[in-house]
Amino acid sequence: MNPRKNSLYTAMRDPILLLGAPSRIQDLLARELRALPAEVLRDEDIAGSSLRADGVHRKPSVALVPEHEIRTDAFEQQLAELRIRTGVERLVPIAFGRAPSEARRRALRSAGVELALFGRFGRHALRFQINRAVSSWARRRPRGELRAPMEWRTRTFSSGREKAARCYSLSSGGGYFVTPRPWVVGSELAIELPLARSKLLLSGHILYTHVPGAGEDRALPRGMAVAFDPLSLQVREAIRKDVTATQHSLLV
Repeated sequence: MNPRKNSLYTAMRDPILLLGAPSRIQDLLARELRALPAEVLRDEDIAGSSLRADGVHRKPSVALVPEHEIRTDAFEQQLAELRIRTGVERLVPIAFGRAPSEARRRALRSAGVELALFGRFGRHALRFQINRAVSSWARRRPRGELRAPMEWRTRTFSSGREKAARCYSLSSGGGYFVTPRPWVVGSELAIELPLARSKLLLSGHILYTHVPGAGEDRALPRGMAVAFDPLSLQVREAIRKDVTATQHSLLV
């Protein structure tokens, strides 16, 4: 796949395996994946998958699986068999669909499913979860503030100028914001965020920027990482509340 030169997004390295019977939701999800951009491999059923090592040029490392189609008593074995057939060393499943009950979540975790996209989600959450799946996040101790993907449209202000941006991920310490023209690293700025049913203007500075094609190796949209200046306890707790609520739909 050859993404457009001016695309806001960096191409995913490996194909994404999309499992499940054909449906409108599957087609929509496939379009969103290709827009990241990522190559998409589709198969109806993990148990009867036709994927074989000799038929897959590039190996998938992430499998998106409809939650309602996962048989928890057989899924771990089915996933292991699929890895063997395709020659994939590591294939991380992400369950998607309606949020299940707590009992169902426990069963999914026991079957080896940890990541999820439950309920409604946007392209940023999709990319965030795929990045998480291919990273070593599961083998690291959590550090720093909890963060989560957001889809907020916002505005940034610096040196008397304004730029539109969209929040990609957020924590009470800062966030990553998608924009075609990031501010310069080190710039002081103010950023408008919709928190606690109002719009708050937070100050901070640019830690780093990412422009695809500039020799960097980050699977991120074009944009900038912002560290917030010290926040009041009320604002920190408002951000943490939003982040925690979002994380509940991302972890089984």
